[in-house]
Amino acid sequence: MQKVFIDTSCYLALFIGSDIKHSIVAKTFKKYIQGRYQFFTSYYVLNELYTRLVYDFGKIELKKVVAQINKVVKNNELKMLDVDEVLFNKSAETMTKFAEHKLSFVDASIYNLVKDYKLDEVFTLDSDFKKVGLKTSF
Repeated sequence: MQKVFIDTSCYLALFIGSDIKHSIVAKTFKKYIQGRYQFFTSYYVLNELYTRLVYDFGKIELKKVVAQINKVVKNNELKMLDVDEVLFNKSAETMTKFAEHKLSFVDASIYNLVKDYKLDEVFTLDSDFKKVGLKTSF
């Protein structure tokens, strides 16, 4: 079974129908669903997602997405990965290691989660993950 980590950029494109990348992201996500891929994300990614939603789209959109995320987590269709103190410190080291690529701290934590959990790819529109050697969906 393929294991995919979902990043903030794809969540936004998936949930926001007017997003310019919505159709390609939705098409790829549908392929993953049909292929019975296993999905992962982190609380850090949801932090980014929820913040962007409330800032850019408001309370109604935020409530809708939070409800959808809670539903798929409850149904075990999305596995939540947490960043503990060890992974936090490891992510700080990763940021330093890849400083020339200007990874955000969240992206550095994703890098470590993908490596530690042996995930197959990152479902993202962010090209920085390729620069640090991770397989991405696009």
